[in-house]
Amino acid sequence: MRTPKYTITNLILNYIVKYETSIKELLYNPLPEKYRLPLEEKYGAQDTQKLGELVGNPIGYNQALQIQRGQEMPSQKKTFKLFTNFRNSKDFVKSYNNSNFLKPSIDLASHINKLAMKGIVDEWDLSKIRSFSEKPNEIYDTWYKARDFYPNLDVRSHFNDIFEWIQNGKDSNHKLIKLGVLLFEFIDKAPFLSGNQITAILMLEMLTKKYGYNPENVIPFFKSIEYIGPDLLSAFKLSKSKLDLTTFLEAYLYSISLTVLDITNEFKETHTVKVKKRGSLELHLNSRQIQLLDYLTLNQKISRGKYTKMMGISFMTSYRDLQDMVDKKYIKTKGKGRGTVYVLTKEMTPKDDELI
Repeated sequence: MRTPKYTITNLILNYIVKYETSIKELLYNPLPEKYRLPLEEKYGAQDTQKLGELVGNPIGYNQALQIQRGQEMPSQKKTFKLFTNFRNSKDFVKSYNNSNFLKPSIDLASHINKLAMKGIVDEWDLSKIRSFSEKPNEIYDTWYKARDFYPNLDVRSHFNDIFEWIQNGKDSNHKLIKLGVLLFEFIDKAPFLSGNQITAILMLEMLTKKYGYNPENVIPFFKSIEYIGPDLLSAFKLSKSKLDLTTFLEAYLYSISLTVLDITNEFKETHTVKVKKRGSLELHLNSRQIQLLDYLTLNQKISRGKYTKMMGISFMTSYRDLQDMVDKKYIKTKGKGRGTVYVLTKEMTPKDDELI
């Protein structure tokens, strides 16, 4: 595939660096499941709500949260079909991994399209690639007017070339830029008869997960795209008129980097308050001892030998560190002799009801 024309600007570089740095920090501040799941549920509900706003079918946050939890009333299932389909599509995205038989391709996009639009459009229109004489279905798609006409384009071959370029291209284009090009092409070509907008963003979400830019599938891309929806379309039109994707890529990278930064900050704050229980620890413990509290929160126990090796200190220094923490009632010993391990005291162990 021929690389689309664009210029690496300082803004593009800045947004990519922010995104990558935030992802590293997100991975560096892991949360136990009981703290992580409420955050994931919140982001999922926000994404569901923003999907509604993005496609012109708004719902409230509480409704979105009900749908996220699978608690919609039976009488609401038809009304909320788009959103329950969205939940099912997100479940598929979350479970998708490199062993899946569907590799990044137009066939994978077709599968996503089928999940997203099932029961909303006629069965024979699901995942159907349109000819350019066919007008895309306007239902739940606010981008359809931005499409262009390419009467001689082989859509399947065109998109498969893009997916191949994203996966195996030998050029130096950054993956996030390649995914931005894919988003641009979805807006421009609208390959499916219906659901192009939803399919495009779900594919963006899936591929960022595949390539390590969306750990645990936690990034709410619909929220991100909706945040600058009108600006993104304006950037698309400007880039289209100039035959240069720079402006579009800047807008898209700005949006997703800002969202990832917000999520990372919330994870870090939760990690500090809930996991580290930092408070005034710096006044009472050294950096090794604080790191040990982090470790014990996730791993329950540690031996003196392992602590010595983990910190790269002498056996006597580790003895002083651990005994000091025992005296201050941060940790306690369990077992005897060589089987002795150190665990958190009851006061330092996170409570089951200590949720976000």
